[in-house]
Amino acid sequence: MRSALRRATAARRRRHKSGMPADYAMVPPFPRGGWNAHQPPFPEIAPTTQLTTLPSGLRVVSQETHTYMSAIGVVICGGAADEKAHLGTVGGAQLAEVCAWRGTRNSSTADVLKRAEACGAYLHANAQREQTLYCIDALRDKLEDATQLLAEACLLGPDLEAPGAMDEVREGMELAFLDATQDARVRENIHAAAYGSSPLGAPLLCPPSQLHTLSPKTLADFRALITQPQSLVVGAGVGHDELIALAEKHFEPHLPPSTAPLAITQSPYVGGCVLAEERAPTPSGYAVEATPQVRIACAMRAPEGGWHSKDLIACCVLQTLLGGGDSFSAGGPGKGMYSRLYREVLNRYHWVEACEAFVSIHDREGLLGIVGACAPASAHHLTEVLMSNLLRLGQQPVERSELDRAKNMLKVNVLTQLESRLVLFEDIARQVATFGRRQTLQEMTAAVDAVTEEDILRIGQYMCAAPPSMAAHGEDLSRVPPYEQVRSWRLR
Repeated sequence: MRSALRRATAARRRRHKSGMPADYAMVPPFPRGGWNAHQPPFPEIAPTTQLTTLPSGLRVVSQETHTYMSAIGVVICGGAADEKAHLGTVGGAQLAEVCAWRGTRNSSTADVLKRAEACGAYLHANAQREQTLYCIDALRDKLEDATQLLAEACLLGPDLEAPGAMDEVREGMELAFLDATQDARVRENIHAAAYGSSPLGAPLLCPPSQLHTLSPKTLADFRALITQPQSLVVGAGVGHDELIALAEKHFEPHLPPSTAPLAITQSPYVGGCVLAEERAPTPSGYAVEATPQVRIACAMRAPEGGWHSKDLIACCVLQTLLGGGDSFSAGGPGKGMYSRLYREVLNRYHWVEACEAFVSIHDREGLLGIVGACAPASAHHLTEVLMSNLLRLGQQPVERSELDRAKNMLKVNVLTQLESRLVLFEDIARQVATFGRRQTLQEMTAAVDAVTEEDILRIGQYMCAAPPSMAAHGEDLSRVPPYEQVRSWRLR
């Protein structure tokens, strides 16, 4: 170690004698055209989110970041739940995601990827139950080409009529289902348990048994259903006037005639149980586990109103308070090592492999629950632990110190994640699509600070008033308690 220090000191002395800066080795290469070639001047005030509605109804929203990259995309208010409600089909939303950058009627997949590479672009698409998002993160000076590529993906769609194209897509979707993690599957099943056969109970991943029903018409019908002028064109790291000009050029002339927004899908909470006794998938590159795990999720109905509930922020605080994670964590500030599930479950029961709180919020409904993993022999005990931690929320007030810790963790996590341009893009997109505006950071932190111990207890009591939902996945579910028994624990 001493010799390494001597070598480093000698190198600094040589650079000093030659007139080079001491930290020369850390100076990045000087970009062609200078540092400010494509970077806008920094303003004197912090950038804000700007929103403009064009004559067609298309909304353009952006926030400057003053970086060399720009994230632009389209958010459409429609997803798998709307497909189930209005078309009665399953799989169209996943088709839209899988085929987003596959190519169009004017360009092959190879052409799309070549154009994306020329823009230095990262391509992304995501279809959820109530929203569909397309995003391209590209070099700032290539925004014109990137926006044209985005518009073609959103408005033209892929050509699935070519021989073998549909079979190739079905094969990819089947592989996506088979490769889905055990955690992803149990989170899918908890929605089916909570909402039954209603639209919110529809799967995001098309089951292999349904793949034969998919056709180019399935995708065309889904795209026709959700494509509407009220969609959003969103940008993070782009000037607002520039984004308006790009939207007017590449999107507005090609939008369909104005139509009424999709009716809100009605999916009342029912509560129930879904058990999937099958082998847990092994991620590619990993050895088969010597002891297969059982993964169990228990959830309660979140306060009525979903995204529009007055208790939305309090539910987020409650999730952070419960926290949790895997049995192994690198620790560190904000990693949740002092959250309730870490302190009272993962650190107490050696046989628990994972235990983590989750929230799943929709337009009018929501779930708050805990998902955990253990060996099959401990499945009954794990279910008891999960349910006891949920029921406790409606029986015992939280301590002030525990609540303050959770509120600070939530604010830190949100603010640090928003340093990412792509996270900022998605936050802007989903907030404006859901609420019609973006909440300022000052409003968000004030709402978090306003949550009280009484709010948490009231939410817990509301959750415990409805029957629970339960889902389990694994090879051996013989030790998972019957749903009626789990349901009776709520009345003890």
